Amino acid sequence: MERISPYLTAAALVIAYVAMALGGASLASLPPGNLTVFWLPAGIGVVIVQVLGPRLGPAAVFVASLLANGLSMQGDAALTVVIATTLSAMVDCAQSTLGWWLWKKAESKNGSSLLAFPDNLPHLLRVVALPPLLTVWLLPLIHQLSGTAQYTFTEFLTRGAMLLSADLCGLFLVLPVAIAIRDNANSPCWRAVLAALALGAVQIALSSIDPLLTPLALFGLAILAVSFHVQGAAYGNLICATTLVAQASMTQTASLGPAVTQTVFTLNLTILGVGLSVLYMGLMQAQQRRMYASLEAEVQKRTKELEQRSHDLATSNVDLENFAYVASHDLREPLRMISSYLSLLERRLGQALDEETRVFLGFARDGAKRMDRLILDLLDYSRLGRSGALPEPVDLSQIVSEVRGDLALTQGDRQAVLHVAPLPTVLGNPSEISRLFQNLIGNALKFTIADRIPEIRIDVESAGDFWRVIVSDNGIGIPDEQRERVFGMFQRLHAHGQYEGTGIGLTACRRIVEHHGGRIEILPAGDQGCQIAFTLPKV
Repeated sequence: MERISPYLTAAALVIAYVAMALGGASLASLPPGNLTVFWLPAGIGVVIVQVLGPRLGPAAVFVASLLANGLSMQGDAALTVVIATTLSAMVDCAQSTLGWWLWKKAESKNGSSLLAFPDNLPHLLRVVALPPLLTVWLLPLIHQLSGTAQYTFTEFLTRGAMLLSADLCGLFLVLPVAIAIRDNANSPCWRAVLAALALGAVQIALSSIDPLLTPLALFGLAILAVSFHVQGAAYGNLICATTLVAQASMTQTASLGPAVTQTVFTLNLTILGVGLSVLYMGLMQAQQRRMYASLEAEVQKRTKELEQRSHDLATSNVDLENFAYVASHDLREPLRMISSYLSLLERRLGQALDEETRVFLGFARDGAKRMDRLILDLLDYSRLGRSGALPEPVDLSQIVSEVRGDLALTQGDRQAVLHVAPLPTVLGNPSEISRLFQNLIGNALKFTIADRIPEIRIDVESAGDFWRVIVSDNGIGIPDEQRERVFGMFQRLHAHGQYEGTGIGLTACRRIVEHHGGRIEILPAGDQGCQIAFTLPKV
C-alpha cells in the first residue's frame, strides 16, 4: 500500500483544524475567537508542522487559524477584530512551531521516540506543557490591547489558566496519536481504532442511562492500554475525552453561567490525569512485551548455541575416546617391543654384560613399564563418566569388602589394619565408586612410614542429601600447602624411586566424585597422616 502524500495529509489536517476550532467554539457557546474545554487544534497544528516541515508547516497553521477565526467572526469585519484575529493566528503558529521544535529536539537527544519507553513520558510532558506556558497568555493580552475584550486582572488570570489547560490537553491528546501512527506506519493497529470508537459509543450509552455511569469508561481505557499498548491508550484517550467534553458542553455549559471557567479547568485536569495514567500503562505494557520478546529470542539463541556446543562436545568426546583407544594400542606396542628386546638382549649377552650395563638395562625396562602403566591410567581416566549407565544403589560395605580382597596381598605384606564403620548405600556407578575406594585405600597403603604399621580408618556421616565418607591413615600425610595441588594431573610430591604411581590417582578420584555431584577435599591432619573426605548422593 502506497503512503499518502504529505500534502494530502496536511490538507486533511487543516480541515480538521478549522472544523475542531469552529465546533469547539459553538459547543461551549462562547464568544467568537475564544477557546472551549480543550483545544485540539493546538495539537493538530504541531502535527501539520511535522508533516510539511518547518518551512511550509507554520504558514499552513497560520492560514488554518486565520480561517477558523475568520469564519467565527460571522461577517464582523471591524479592523480591530481583524488585527486581533491575525495576531492570534500568529500566536497559534508560534505555539505549533515551538511544539514541533521541542518534539524533534527531545527525540534527537534521547535517540528514540517519545513513546518508546515509559522513561520518555516526562519528555512528552515538557513538549506539551512548554508551548502553552510561553504563548497562551498573549491571547487575552491581544484582545485586551486591541479592545475586542476587556478583562479585570482576576479575569485575565482566570482566562489565561483556562486557555493554558485547554491547549495543554489538546497537545497531550493529539501528539500521542500522531506519534503512534508514525511509529506504527508499517503495521497500523486498526483494531485499536475500532476498539476506541466502540468504547466512545459505550460511554455515550452509559451516560445517557445515568451520568454517574460515565466513569465506568475508565475500565475500557485500561483494557485498551493493556491489549493494544501505546496505540490503544492514545486512541482511547482522544476519543473518550472528546466524547466526555462534547456531552458536558451540550448539557451543562449553558446553565453554568459564571462557573463555566471552573468547570473547564477541572474537566481539563481530569482529562490530563486520567490520560497520563492510561498512557503510562500502555507504555509499560509495550515495554514488558518487548522485554518478553527479547528475552524469548535470547533464550532461543542461547538454546541453539548450547545445543550446537553440546553436539560439538559429544562429537569431540567420541573422537577423543576413539583416539585414546587407538593411541593406547599404538603406544603400548612399541613399549612392549622395547621391553621384549631389552630382555632378549640381556639373555643373549648374559655374562658379557658388566654390572653397570645391567643397571642401565634395568632403568630402561622400568621406564618402559612406567610408560605402559601411565598409558593404561590415562585410558582409564578418559573413560570415567562416559559409561552412560544410569545411577543405581551401591552398597559401600560390599565395595570396600571387594577392594579389601583385591588389596589383600599388599595389606598382608605390610600387616595393615583396616577399620571400617557401618557404611550406607549410595546412588551411583558401582565400577567408578569401586575405583574411587581402590585408589584411596591403595594410596593409604602405599604412602606409609617404614617403621609404622599402616592403619586405615573409614568413617561416614550424614550431610543433607549426601553421605560424607572420610578415609584416614597414619602415613606420611600431605602438607597443607599441597592439599589442592595433588588433585592435578601428573602432580607427584615424591620421586619415582621413593613411591610408585603416575600421579593420576587423586585426579581420577576427584573426577569420579564430581561426576556423582559430590565434593572431595583433603582435611588438615598435621603429622597424623592424611584425611580425605568426599560426598556421594543418598539413595
